[in-house]
Amino acid sequence: MLSLLLGLAGASVFPYASLTTPASCTAPEWPREALRYEVEGSTALQFQIGLDGAVRNAQVKQGSGWAILDQAALAGLARCRFKPGLAAAREGTQFPIQYAWTLEGAAPLRPMLLPGSCAASRHFLRYDNLDQRPDGRAAIKLRFLVDADGKAQRIMPEASYFEAAVSRDAVSWLQTCRFGISPKASGARTDTSFGWVVLR
Repeated sequence: MLSLLLGLAGASVFPYASLTTPASCTAPEWPREALRYEVEGSTALQFQIGLDGAVRNAQVKQGSGWAILDQAALAGLARCRFKPGLAAAREGTQFPIQYAWTLEGAAPLRPMLLPGSCAASRHFLRYDNLDQRPDGRAAIKLRFLVDADGKAQRIMPEASYFEAAVSRDAVSWLQTCRFGISPKASGARTDTSFGWVVLR
């Protein structure tokens, strides 16, 4: 069973001393869906403090690669409370914080695309496993579960600039592909995987 570690970085510049109490800025909750899909990453945020001590103008400066984690980081930061009337609030000081979403233990063996298993498509060129970001080509990132027959299930497209119809077509095309783990491979296995559907 994978367990959860959530680290906070930027302690030298994050205004911990200005919190109302240490408990007023706890780590965000790891979304259950993100845990099920075993996605990891690091979210760097930037924010200001309002005169009332609330977080203001929070934004993602460097995403984790997963919108679900970045949104959880923003939601967690929004709950932080600082002392009211801070000089930094009057001056509009920008503060950073980073959340490292990391699962404990060795990385599991994930199902990978079985070569030649995807249907031919006029719209999609190929599927790239895991974090192989397609070079210079438009692509849609998908996370999914793989059933006992090697079929992708519960496919979730990441936020993208494509129209919803394109993402739906990418999901449908991925369902024609098959995935698996070599029977000779040793180590813990998982039914979760992710990768990129590359457009023509």
